[in-house]
Amino acid sequence: MKLFIFSLFVSLNVLATINHFSLDSHKSFYIVDGDSISLQMRIAGIDTPELNQTCRKYVDQIIDCGQLSKRYLHKLLKSLPGELVILPVGIDNYQRILVRVYKGEVNVGKRMIESGMAFSYKDTYKQEEKVARTEKIGFWGFDTLPVKPYKWRKLNKR
Repeated sequence: MKLFIFSLFVSLNVLATINHFSLDSHKSFYIVDGDSISLQMRIAGIDTPELNQTCRKYVDQIIDCGQLSKRYLHKLLKSLPGELVILPVGIDNYQRILVRVYKGEVNVGKRMIESGMAFSYKDTYKQEEKVARTEKIGFWGFDTLPVKPYKWRKLNKR
């Protein structure tokens, strides 16, 4: 917990130096009550299926690939040994804090790609994605892949 609080202070310090971040954004910064705040963060370099985004694991089995990816991230964060380290690296277009997440020595975003549970955002982890695709790991071994998340979001604007 102390490490998380320290990371939060580092994040806020970084935010003070990034001109495009706005505390007015309800998507990135939320005041819960008089002594609690919530910050929205996004793991840099990866993109995962959205919740309720389906794909086919087998010909006759449609699953929620967004939930699958979320559960996998949860499992990684709970099961990997070591301290959780969150390093802010920037702000995205939606005013969320972009972070690199490490659990012990493991780069969590990179592991999500290697496990076939995320797509590389731009070329950040393109080589790792290529290996997962070739070896049919995670989504890459499914009967029908999830639509790339950015395309799915475009088609399913709320």
